[in-house]
Amino acid sequence: MRLVLMLITICCAVAAVLLVLPAQTRRPGQHRGAAALLALGRALRSRAGQQPGQLRKETAELLRQFSALLASGRGEAQAWADLRETWRGRDPEHPLTAVCRHTAAAETSGAGTAEGLRRALSASELNAHRGPELRRLLQRLLAVTALSEQTGAPLSGLVEQLADSVDSSAELAAAVQTATAGPRLTQLLLTLLPVGGLGLGQLMGAQPVGALFGGGLGLACLVGGTLCLLAGRVWSSRMIRTVMRHV
Repeated sequence: MRLVLMLITICCAVAAVLLVLPAQTRRPGQHRGAAALLALGRALRSRAGQQPGQLRKETAELLRQFSALLASGRGEAQAWADLRETWRGRDPEHPLTAVCRHTAAAETSGAGTAEGLRRALSASELNAHRGPELRRLLQRLLAVTALSEQTGAPLSGLVEQLADSVDSSAELAAAVQTATAGPRLTQLLLTLLPVGGLGLGQLMGAQPVGALFGGGLGLACLVGGTLCLLAGRVWSSRMIRTVMRHV
């Protein structure tokens, strides 16, 4: 029992550390174990919603690349084909790679960029990757593309303006994320502290687990404490979601 409690305590501590580690890639010469820990930390932060503006930054980068290719004299079909190869080499599984693939295919068939974006919006593999956020970004690009096709306005200039707007939105999301980092960490620590406290108390021989599960007052304290912990976590999560919803 002591070994199990010790492992639980250590796992809780490691999870807390990983969530606050800076996101970075593996450097040359870096130990594989350290790289694996950093990758796990990035995965945990991703599941916890730690990088809400990352997709916007990447989308702004894609838009600027598209605008630069158009300004250099390439047609839309060639520009999307170049972007497809660029993003495929960067990350074949990235949702923006799938956007480039669908749009390039539509341009090759003569359907046009707008039709390619509509196909991307309905693609199942995109809905599985941060669907609502990506859908909003694609709808904005679709509106800009449709406006260019209907009015004849230069698409490169419209896309560049859209990239600036998306970039500003990403900076706002990053600022809000930084502001909510403290409450998120506090929420995590307050969730893990009771488990860690029980583990340490058990290791020290105080037998808190036996007292809590022994019935009577101990069991009442366990139920009441658990309910308060859950209520506090739901309340704090709701406040953080309310803030992030308007970003």
